[in-house]
Amino acid sequence: MSLDVVVLVGNPRAGSRTRQLAETLTETLLDRIGLPPNGWRVLELADIVGVSFGPEPAYGNKAGPDPFATVASAQLLIVATPAYKGSYTGLLKVFLDRFGHRQLAEVTAVPVVVAASQAHADAAAAALHDVLAELGARVPAPALAVLESRLEDGRAIAAQWTQQHAGAFANRPITTAGIS
Repeated sequence: MSLDVVVLVGNPRAGSRTRQLAETLTETLLDRIGLPPNGWRVLELADIVGVSFGPEPAYGNKAGPDPFATVASAQLLIVATPAYKGSYTGLLKVFLDRFGHRQLAEVTAVPVVVAASQAHADAAAAALHDVLAELGARVPAPALAVLESRLEDGRAIAAQWTQQHAGAFANRPITTAGIS
């Protein structure tokens, strides 16, 4: 089964508000571009990926499909992270470092960042955009960057972002075929 829409959550804490925001954005964006809002998969790095500095990736305790293959086969990839010290998380960095140059060339990506300050949100969003572009992903719209203090307005913020940027996704067909 091929997964076409994937939410990748780089928060080291499973079930985070970062994940909630990413899921809200995914639902809103899919609805806006006319796709079923429930045909996607969430990969939480906190649950599925271990950290390894050797030649082979380490996997966490949760069994399931290969997260690297799942991300590489996505047509739409929502990549969500909190900002730590002005950048995206080290957990997400270690995961993304396993992909080769241009290995995500068939993927359209949307960075999502949650931060305590606007400066950290902007820095993490720019860094995440740059690494996704380096991996070959098409990043047609700016990141959705939300301050922690505004997370209770996440649905409205995601709707506003989607209204402004959904047109950027019209040129790349995204399907949810084969997703249950």
